[in-house]
Amino acid sequence: MPPGRFNLPNIPRVFRGEIVDGDGVTRIGRDSIWMDDEVMVNGQDFLLRRMAGHLVMSQPVAETGHWEVFVVKREGDQFRLGHFNDDKRTLRRMTTLLEVPFEKARAEGTPGYGYVLLSPSSKEFKAILKQGLYEAGEETVPLPRGGVVKP
Repeated sequence: MPPGRFNLPNIPRVFRGEIVDGDGVTRIGRDSIWMDDEVMVNGQDFLLRRMAGHLVMSQPVAETGHWEVFVVKREGDQFRLGHFNDDKRTLRRMTTLLEVPFEKARAEGTPGYGYVLLSPSSKEFKAILKQGLYEAGEETVPLPRGGVVKP
């Protein structure tokens, strides 16, 4: 999660509305996201921050006590979702930007749950975003802007 930034108290208006994808419906409100039967609340289940032209969504991972970070990149009237991948090539590229190298770790009490821990500074995280060192989704989705969209 980008250090040195304030959490957004609300989901930006352009992202609010409904996204209907086949049988699945995602509703995005002022501070909540409903995906089928699951409800996530901003400030409790996830945090939002802005950095380098991206919206960054961080969710706590119970097994590790750390954060899983997702990226939302706005592209005109569309947006694209992304996540950080732990493949060797991406990690090598990130290492060149980090003062503190990444750490491979295992969760205590959860057999076989391994993860990669990155601790970038604000400047380093901004460089990671600007260089696109995350796995971007293949498709863009129209911004709901308070309405209903069908990608």
